[in-house]
Amino acid sequence: MKTLSKLNIKNQAIHALPEIELILCCVRPQVDDATTARIKSLVKENNIDWQKFVQKAHSYSVVSLVYTRLNTICPEFVPETILNQLRSFFGAIAGRNLFLTGELIKLLSLMQQQGIVAVPYKGPVLASLIYGNVALRQFGDLDIIVQQKDIFAVKKLLLTQGYRCKVNMTYAEEIAYLQSKTEHTYDFIHDDKGIFIEVHWRIAPKYVSRIEPQHLWKDLEPFSLAGTTVSNLSNEDWLPILCVHASRHMWTRLACLCDIATLIQNNPNLNWEKVLKQASTWGCRRILFLGLFLAHHLLGVVLPEEIWQQVKAEPRVTTLLPQVYNQLFHEVGTSDRFLGRTLYHIQIRERLQDKVLYFQSFFYWLMTARTSGEF
Repeated sequence: MKTLSKLNIKNQAIHALPEIELILCCVRPQVDDATTARIKSLVKENNIDWQKFVQKAHSYSVVSLVYTRLNTICPEFVPETILNQLRSFFGAIAGRNLFLTGELIKLLSLMQQQGIVAVPYKGPVLASLIYGNVALRQFGDLDIIVQQKDIFAVKKLLLTQGYRCKVNMTYAEEIAYLQSKTEHTYDFIHDDKGIFIEVHWRIAPKYVSRIEPQHLWKDLEPFSLAGTTVSNLSNEDWLPILCVHASRHMWTRLACLCDIATLIQNNPNLNWEKVLKQASTWGCRRILFLGLFLAHHLLGVVLPEEIWQQVKAEPRVTTLLPQVYNQLFHEVGTSDRFLGRTLYHIQIRERLQDKVLYFQSFFYWLMTARTSGEF
């Protein structure tokens, strides 16, 4: 397989900071001998600003993966205070994740008893599916996908369990909210437990993606989460959906790319024909290809040759890379970040109807911001 340097792509200095290179090495889904040697070399060279390293790992939400790799490969070379700090963070994340997993299972069971088909999204189910360990993926809240018709039944159930709506709305306001193209979750908070729940009736705002539960329900599969059987998305659905989620945040959440890379790495029998068909149907083929390119280039994922050839043949992938890398690896001013994100989201859409929808949402936001004095 060809590497980035052989593709004649303008490569920004993404490895200029040794802290970032070390993080990228540590979060690869498969660490070979060469990567292991590079990790040891970076740690032993004493060029790492360890506080910056920890801060970056936190901002990328990959502390658990980074700690696990360093503790396995070269704990003796990592400053003891840093290793202890990472170990403490890892323990806190693991404890919180287990607590949230228990709450999720309880709520899913209650929904099932009431005949509500609910699918856990990201969070514990993704950690268990991809990494085989809920402690290895950082998540701070819970996400559940339901059909829009079940939103009010879910709301009633959550209220009986001590949750409250994040925003109080009248019934008329709720209806308008559910019909909005810019909204996709109904949010709830449990103050005593410190839990935030996003109930999705779409995967993302409509201007980002048109994917809705009706597109996924026929492919739901049983999955064992902490000994309890729950409904889960197929791997072929997860892959383009994860790319859409990461793209919405312009790939600034490195953890999202780790999910994509690890899913591919751990599923060699992935039905790529179905993945491409889903991506084309949902209008996110270009987003998928960018995600595959990043997973290969940054995290060393090997793709089937026929898929890699299609990825390389998409011209927008390489033209979008400078924007993505700039947002991901460099300090960017607010105005530059805003402009970069706007241009990115326009270019990443392959269908005219989706570009138009994004423009409409953008101008609606712009007019609202001006009216409220935010812009």
